[in-house]
Amino acid sequence: MRTATRWVAGTALAWGLLVPALGADALPPPIYFLKQSAPSIGSNIPRRVVTSSAIPLNRRYADLTPEQQELVKSNYEAMRPLDEPPYPENGLLPLFEAVREVQRQLLAEGDLVMFVDVDPQGDGTRVSVIKSPDPQLTRVMANILMKVKYKPAICKGQPCSMGFPLRMSFKVDL
Repeated sequence: MRTATRWVAGTALAWGLLVPALGADALPPPIYFLKQSAPSIGSNIPRRVVTSSAIPLNRRYADLTPEQQELVKSNYEAMRPLDEPPYPENGLLPLFEAVREVQRQLLAEGDLVMFVDVDPQGDGTRVSVIKSPDPQLTRVMANILMKVKYKPAICKGQPCSMGFPLRMSFKVDL
């Protein structure tokens, strides 16, 4: 019997689900998700495998609302108002689709925390691993992060080097 895999990447750079406090009359935040490429055995319905309650997965940094950009920036210390963090050039969706395919094979379970250093040209230069549930997942994710093209960070109006954090939780559903 094949198992279904689910992983959650709270986007605001995939760092744990960030849910803003809701006022009494506020609408709940939208939920953005990515489904399985094919449904699990015994079902016709593809399950959600990536869920984000903060940042749309299919938008570039420039296409995010000012509020969403501020949410992304809030994960960095001492970011000036006109500065910008690095961000996957084509949004988070291509990155998460690659991760979905890897996880479908590996079925890792646990938390993954990695940082990729992004140079002023938007290329990954080094990956630091803080936590990983599986050595093979670590190697594959490091390769994926290094291949992704990033929108470089902006410091004082100029492209600069800065880290891009990635935090994900993987869970295998039986």
